[in-house]
Amino acid sequence: MKNEIDIHRALRVFNKVTQYGEKTSDTAESVYHLCGINALTGFDGYTITLSDAQVKLDIFFHNKYQFDYPNNEALDNFLKRFSDVEKFTRD
Repeated sequence: MKNEIDIHRALRVFNKVTQYGEKTSDTAESVYHLCGINALTGFDGYTITLSDAQVKLDIFFHNKYQFDYPNNEALDNFLKRFSDVEKFTRD
């Protein structure tokens, strides 16, 4: 079963997490954290990853993507976090 996602929304969430999130270094790459979502860029510069404790969303070149999650509830919770990121404002 293929999960449908608004890829443009995911990219906006990625941008907001990297713009306003807390930056930490995870070995050779930087990871940003905001509202329970982690964001990082792959070594090739064409792959980005959004994740939480249970779900991982990889977005590849040409807007192809792949989810990795244990169950539908985890996926639903992950996607709900997108709304939290979208509502986030820096005062």
